[in-house]
Amino acid sequence: MSKNKYFDLISSIQPDTRTQLDSILIIDGLNTFLRSFTMINHLNADGHHIGGLTGFLKSIGYAIKMLSPTKVVIVFDGIGGSSARRNLFPDYKANRNTNRMTNYSIFQSKEEESESINNQMQRLILYLKCLPVTVISIDGLEADDIIGYLAHKFENFPETQEINIMSADQDFLQLVSPKTSVYSPTKKKIYKPKDVLEEFGVSSYNFLNYKILLGDNSDNVPGITGLGPKKLNKLFPELASDNPVTLDEIIEKSANQIDENKLYLSVVERRHQLAINHQLMSLNGSFLSPENKQVVKDAFNNSYEINKYLFHQIYVNDRLGESIPNVDNWLQETFGYLNSLN
Repeated sequence: MSKNKYFDLISSIQPDTRTQLDSILIIDGLNTFLRSFTMINHLNADGHHIGGLTGFLKSIGYAIKMLSPTKVVIVFDGIGGSSARRNLFPDYKANRNTNRMTNYSIFQSKEEESESINNQMQRLILYLKCLPVTVISIDGLEADDIIGYLAHKFENFPETQEINIMSADQDFLQLVSPKTSVYSPTKKKIYKPKDVLEEFGVSSYNFLNYKILLGDNSDNVPGITGLGPKKLNKLFPELASDNPVTLDEIIEKSANQIDENKLYLSVVERRHQLAINHQLMSLNGSFLSPENKQVVKDAFNNSYEINKYLFHQIYVNDRLGESIPNVDNWLQETFGYLNSLN
């Protein structure tokens, strides 16, 4: 290599001059943990299930390496997080069978599985306290509401160039914008506005209406009977536009076109439930009190620092073995630069 080419190469290598708020990664903690717990059947040398721990750590590590954020926030549901929505709609999540096991190949009973979930969650918090991340959980709030609040807050923050939300929950697609993306670890896909439109036929700015009209079986929230995605796109093509459509406009249109399709009549007749759906499904931060918002702000400004020694000590005590190959190098390569930004 000539001397000139050598100096050209050196000059092209720029230091990372980003600030902490430049690129924010917000992780849906419980969603990530339960997906790992259910899908990964790792056992340690003592025969104890560790899939929730190892899967979670490797999953967030993969996302951090891929997205290169300057700030990582992990949000968990608080105790009684669904209570506010249940007060609004008593049947919210009433279909969740707490006695159903998710992993029959590992556990002998639901009690044994629940104990493993609790144990691994407690251990996970210890690991996270050794990493340069921020952990937020507020009793009485779901993680979704905190994540939605943070996304809206930093949408309008000039220092923030991009926001990435990591979750397999489709509800977060209502937050997608030119600045905010959603990374689905199950689909290995990053949703930007064009991806939401391409997959669902509606824009991210109207994805909330899509959910309101179709409902959500997983949360036991009813939609319009007989209305599926294809029919919805046909009856309400305006939802493909980037111009936000209000629920009142949807109901008004339906009232004016009742004779064209009986589903329009269903929309009008179910307008009260649709209004409830709007409150249940919107991630605009409305469930956060001013006190909650201050707690989130204070928590956001606090990050743990990397502690390789303690992390490794916990790792050895849990007998995680080669679950994360060369764990010391993994810690440095994944989290080292984040520590310098705290």
